[in-house]
Amino acid sequence: MKNKITKLFLALLTLSFGYNANAQVEDQPMPDYVRKATNIEFLNNFAKEKEAEFEANYKKAVEIARREGKPISGDRDGSTFFLVGFDEEMGELIYKKTYNNAVVESNMFFNNVAIGSSLQTANAKPLHLDNIIGAGMTVGVWDGGAGLPNHLGFATGRYQPKNNPNSNNNTQNSINHSAHVAGTVAAGEFGNKDAKGFAYGATVHAYFGLGNDLATMIPAATSTTNPIYVSNHSYGVDFEGNPNVTASIFGRYDASAKAYDELANNAPYYTMVFAAGNDRGENYNPSRPGGKDLLSQGGVSKNTVVVAATRGTEDFSGITGVSSVTSAGNGPFITPYSNYGPTDDFRIKPDIAAKGGVYNIDPVVSVGTSSVSATATMQGTSMAAPAVTGVFTLWQGYYKTVFNKYMKSASVRALMAHTARETGPAAGPDFMFGWGLIDADKGRQIIDQAAENTALFGEFEIAQNTTFEYEFEYDGAEPLVATIAWNDPAGTVTSQANLNLAKLVNDLDLRLINTDNNTVYYPWSLVHNIGLAATSTGIAVRDVDNTRDNIEKIEPENAAAGNYKLVVSYKGTIQGGSQDYTLIISGAGGQMPETDGLASIEDKILSELKVYPNPVDSYLNIDGDLEALVNAKVQIFDLSGKRIQEADLNFNSNNAGVDVSALNPGMYILKISKETATQSYKFVKK
Repeated sequence: MKNKITKLFLALLTLSFGYNANAQVEDQPMPDYVRKATNIEFLNNFAKEKEAEFEANYKKAVEIARREGKPISGDRDGSTFFLVGFDEEMGELIYKKTYNNAVVESNMFFNNVAIGSSLQTANAKPLHLDNIIGAGMTVGVWDGGAGLPNHLGFATGRYQPKNNPNSNNNTQNSINHSAHVAGTVAAGEFGNKDAKGFAYGATVHAYFGLGNDLATMIPAATSTTNPIYVSNHSYGVDFEGNPNVTASIFGRYDASAKAYDELANNAPYYTMVFAAGNDRGENYNPSRPGGKDLLSQGGVSKNTVVVAATRGTEDFSGITGVSSVTSAGNGPFITPYSNYGPTDDFRIKPDIAAKGGVYNIDPVVSVGTSSVSATATMQGTSMAAPAVTGVFTLWQGYYKTVFNKYMKSASVRALMAHTARETGPAAGPDFMFGWGLIDADKGRQIIDQAAENTALFGEFEIAQNTTFEYEFEYDGAEPLVATIAWNDPAGTVTSQANLNLAKLVNDLDLRLINTDNNTVYYPWSLVHNIGLAATSTGIAVRDVDNTRDNIEKIEPENAAAGNYKLVVSYKGTIQGGSQDYTLIISGAGGQMPETDGLASIEDKILSELKVYPNPVDSYLNIDGDLEALVNAKVQIFDLSGKRIQEADLNFNSNNAGVDVSALNPGMYILKISKETATQSYKFVKK
């Protein structure tokens, strides 16, 4: 579907619709299109299977731990750890821990105030100024502690515990970590503007326990009454005291990595965000010196998003192009603790980076003493991950407002990679930052451009024996970028360490061709260098086929203006006969051509309507096929997604119109719906 939105002077407007971010949010039932795409029956059975496996394995692990005098849980260096199972293959107990760093660096900034804050580094503040705050969204947070539901940052029930923590979850560290992570995602101001979270209009569903997280993730993602579309996981394998675990688990596509991919493929609208971990410098993987190859389990899955931690950037406009940001300093430098990738098959992991030091809520001020207004600065990839989770929540909520539907996870990940700010020791992605720094506002701009039809942002399907081709003109004024992402089917588990065996199942290929001179542009891919050292061209190259990643991004160097063709194809056989994918093209200039077969008749009729004047005093005119507007549904929303009114269409001999005289000054979205089509138009009420 193509939606067209009138171009506006967004930078000149500051919105104030009076939305109460602490108000109780009603449940949002699962839409029919999400239900049809979600394999609920399979996932329910999968959850039962994993629950049975976990219970039997955990019972054995507890028996072994008690026999060997090892702990079941505890606190260490600011983190909380838990016994979660026994690895039969390695013969080792497996622990998980929360990923916060005990030592807080001196250059930490209060959130939402300093230009080096987490919100500023992620470029999220422009969305807040336009009242894009995640209103109506529900986000899941899995963690080790019980949090504090009555903290003022989550007034009126926006923090909702969904399962009962046991006594192991009630330590000071575990409660503070859980609360701080949730607060980074969605805490409100509560009189302390310094501690505001990213999606402070959203509701948090909180789950406790790090063992069999799939048992609660699956019903949360498949709930028909109020499903979650994004979840945060600021924890992972604890390697301290388990030296025999490290050699074979790092970078390896194991049963846990596969299980998360199974969930992702059967719930394609659900995005899981994992912290990369804080173990660089501990030398847990001596076979890969320099802190490389330290990801595991959810950090190795193909369809999850793995987040590295940076320091803050003092000037967001100053990190374009190649930046030396791996050393110490006050810019967007990688932190000394953030785990490096890549995976054993050289996929680009971590996926994205965000600031690791965040000032937010911290409810337990001493053992046995809690505070509903206390705050603190914490740092770690545990704090970087919820920043990305918050941005994804803002994007999903805004996309729903503009297009009247949610994005698939592949679209979220495509948008993330497409708009990431260049960061790292060389151009392109790497194994430290992934695709770069998350950029909330640039992602919002792509959504706007897609609605204006100046960028292509669509969800497609490629079937066996087919190829997708898309021709367009490039004016040469802005950088041309094309990105594709898809949820790849779960791969085969690898039993040995450091085997460079591709885990990609459906290998789609993205190519950009200048049809004037037949120049072919390839996507980025990591250099397959066992030492992971940069070559003369960098850590990643863009002159070979990418046979590893299910995100491919083309950024042609010095592309000339002219005629271009983008081609999506595949190698071998597509498992299942077809593969859904998301494609983004931006920077071409002007209006993008229609894609064959994408727009319905109703889409095309509604897309040809003209809405004016803009800005408007009291009455919006609508020109076009007036017969098509009979029985159309007309609604007006603010930019947070809150419906302001159901509007009546007034018809005369020449056009139709809507009375907007009762609206307060500000920016709104007019939605016109007819059968299967919906069109959205932004307008400004004077």
